[in-house]
Amino acid sequence: MDNTSTATPASLPSADGDARAAAVAIGEEAIAAINNASAADGSNEGVENNIETAPTPPASGNNNIQANTTNNVNSPPHPSPRTLSHIHVHLNTPDGVRGVNIPLPPGVNMPPRVMFQQAGGGPTNNNQPQAIHIRQSSSSIPPYQPLAAQPLPNQSNYDDVISNQNNLQEPIDLKKFECSICFEYMEVPVRCGGETCSSRFCAPCLSRVLREEIINRNNRNNTNNNNNTEDSSSASNNDQSAKCPHCRTNFTKNDIQVDLLLQKQINDSTNTITCPFKGCNTEVPIGQLKQHEESCPYIRMKCRYAEWGCKWTGRKMDLPSHYDTECDFGSSGPGLTNFIERYRKTVEHDHRHQIDQHRSQLQGMNQMLSMQSRQVMMIKSRNASDIVDVMALSYHACCFTGRFVLSRDLWSTILMKQGCRATLGNMLLSFPTMVLVASVSIQGFCLLQHPEAYAFGTETWHIADTVLMSTMMLILGILYISCFYIDMKSPYEWSLFSVKNLCTAQPLIRDVAAVCITMIYFLAFEHFEFIRGVIMWHALAFSTLLYTSFVMRMTDKVSGSASPQPRTWSVIVFGLRYGLITSYCDFQVESPAACFFGVVICMRLLKLMMKLPDFIFCESSECFFKLANPVILVGGAAVWLRYLVQSDTWHGELLDWFVGMLLLAYANFIVYAYSMAGDKLAETSYSNAVYINRAHPAASQYPNPIGCIVFGISNFLLVGVAFLLNARY
Repeated sequence: MDNTSTATPASLPSADGDARAAAVAIGEEAIAAINNASAADGSNEGVENNIETAPTPPASGNNNIQANTTNNVNSPPHPSPRTLSHIHVHLNTPDGVRGVNIPLPPGVNMPPRVMFQQAGGGPTNNNQPQAIHIRQSSSSIPPYQPLAAQPLPNQSNYDDVISNQNNLQEPIDLKKFECSICFEYMEVPVRCGGETCSSRFCAPCLSRVLREEIINRNNRNNTNNNNNTEDSSSASNNDQSAKCPHCRTNFTKNDIQVDLLLQKQINDSTNTITCPFKGCNTEVPIGQLKQHEESCPYIRMKCRYAEWGCKWTGRKMDLPSHYDTECDFGSSGPGLTNFIERYRKTVEHDHRHQIDQHRSQLQGMNQMLSMQSRQVMMIKSRNASDIVDVMALSYHACCFTGRFVLSRDLWSTILMKQGCRATLGNMLLSFPTMVLVASVSIQGFCLLQHPEAYAFGTETWHIADTVLMSTMMLILGILYISCFYIDMKSPYEWSLFSVKNLCTAQPLIRDVAAVCITMIYFLAFEHFEFIRGVIMWHALAFSTLLYTSFVMRMTDKVSGSASPQPRTWSVIVFGLRYGLITSYCDFQVESPAACFFGVVICMRLLKLMMKLPDFIFCESSECFFKLANPVILVGGAAVWLRYLVQSDTWHGELLDWFVGMLLLAYANFIVYAYSMAGDKLAETSYSNAVYINRAHPAASQYPNPIGCIVFGISNFLLVGVAFLLNARY
């Protein structure tokens, strides 16, 4: 809390000598502070001074001197923060107004005092007393270690005017040795460099004036930075000049000059003055006054534990006895205990909010770490061979593409490995076929338990036929899955086997799996009848090819690299294509085997003789049919033509063969079209997701309409195959 006191004129002496005594007193305080400031003048760290000038006020009967103690000074490095203060002195005279910030030493508490000062060091215009108002702010938390004992610069002989009248009778010729700013005797007299300036100053005082005006100018420029151009701001920051406190001439650091003649006069002066401290009557030459003040035993000191709560003040010579007998903080007394408790409560109060905040942050970090640990465990446990993880990934890739792109790290165990992505493709390609096998097999076993519920009658052969087809499909499905466990070389490559004297090394396990898928679709056509079988075939082709192509291309785009084609691709596509042709030949043709043989032979010969688009032949999924060389194909074609010529119904068989050729070409086109459509839709969805994530991040959580349509249609078709088309009881 600030304390303000004002001395009344009635309590002040009115003699010129009294005014002179007050001037010397304020000069003594200022020079002590300036010495402290000049010791750290090299870097000016921790000190901020302000020099203010104001227009000349109206002349009045009394001149006012006001000193304000402020806390705008940062303390020097110390184990604990301390408060330093400035005395801001406004000197109001008819000639002008001057204000100077005088830094006080650390720990100094200046009480209200009455001082007299005359502007410019000249004589006063009247003998009226002038009041000084001093406002002192409280100090901060004391340091951990006590400071050295500090002098009380305001405690000197000048406080007792009556008992020290001799000190006030200063010779007139000593006036030239006084600084025109602090009114102390100068040690190093300097001048501002102005041609008309006759004032002399202490070197620290004039340097401080220059430094403070530069700092104030820079602060004003920074405050008005938004209203100034870069050029004007740069020019102002480069101005390193200040105005002389007396002649108002601009000067820089290089303009400051030492008055060598006056310096010599100070050093050679034989004039002596009495020590200003009460009780010490030593006569000291003016040039040695500072050295004497540093060692004077009568200087008033405060205890080194003043900031810890000790209120003692006294002479320097009495400090040792005070520490030994009186000071509670000099030993383990009650004062030290009280201080420690007070300091502990202060620290707890100041840091309680920070402790609570850090505790809350720590709790949040623990929750985040726990969540991240669960995510890491979930990421590590994800497996492309797990149907649950496969369905979850495909769902996010289709329906929430933007979020899937952003959270790619959550699927890194699958996305960042080509083998895992190939395994994902194998699972997606095989899943619709396995749904078909499971649906038909379950229905067959249900018919054994409730034969009376069979929709096509209760004849034994109908029921037996359905159960037999269901059993065969289950066996073929198990055999198909076993092929992947028998051949575990790679998720995108089959192992090669060679049969001695028959053929070169071939992926025989792949061919067995392809035959199994072909037979599964052939039995499915038998189970669903031809019309419903065609609907089933298109539904499974969409769910198998378009949906898988969409998910696989999306994973390739997100991972940034193309994965090899899954090894199941050729097997599933072979089974879809030739399962349809086999069913057609069985339902519509009198000689199914001859028709199927003729379609395959003629399609392979057409591939060799004509360069047609690849989607007509679908060469990548031909499996073991690619082993047929031209000789075998020509011989097979000759055998088939001979059979056709010898047949009595060759016209009908030739028509069936032609329809079979068109049907195989159609199946090849459907495979190509669904695959290309899935790739194009995935690329479009990925491009849209990347754009939305960049331009509208909040919209990345919204569903992807294209992917939702693909996902919804695919799953709807699978449900239809499993429950709607398969209703036979």
